[in-house]
Amino acid sequence: MNFLAHLFLAEDSPESLLGNLAGDFVKGGLGDRFTPGVRKGIAEHRSVDEFTDTHPEVAAIRRIIAAGHGHYSRVIGDVFLDHLLSRHWDDYTSESREDFIDRVYRTLDPFVGEMPGHLPFVYERMRDGRWLQSYTDLSGIETALRNISRRLSRAPRLESAVSLLTDRRDELQRHFRAFFPDVVAHVNAIRSRA
Repeated sequence: MNFLAHLFLAEDSPESLLGNLAGDFVKGGLGDRFTPGVRKGIAEHRSVDEFTDTHPEVAAIRRIIAAGHGHYSRVIGDVFLDHLLSRHWDDYTSESREDFIDRVYRTLDPFVGEMPGHLPFVYERMRDGRWLQSYTDLSGIETALRNISRRLSRAPRLESAVSLLTDRRDELQRHFRAFFPDVVAHVNAIRSRA
């Protein structure tokens, strides 16, 4: 999953939001590099990624994408999951998407200096460029995929996958709706064991 979903699944605390956002920017063991709350958030991020990667509904989404985009289906699929969450936001929470995003930025802004690796740079671009808000629209997804393509050595033009969000929307939505409650339950189960 991508930024929006990881933040959505985080607890409402600075450490949890930071850890769940930082998961892709921290490699290897965590040791004592972070506070317990941030370590817990990073561990949740990693668990969510593992759960997502092995879920049959996500595998079905990736197969749809893989037909035209091969091994980039995971990257594209992660962005599609954020789009589908954004489009179906009200099915999963009573807090508006805009209020949620504003709250996340207000909560995280004071902690930019504590963000690991390249996350401060990415976070500021995400916030200032309104990435999370843009995931609702196809043009925002196209831009996100184009920007990812530019960072890849083969420049694979991932943005062409956006047509699937029109041509195969019903099927993608069906798989997403079957998957997302499961990942929410997975995160809740992790927390209940802690």
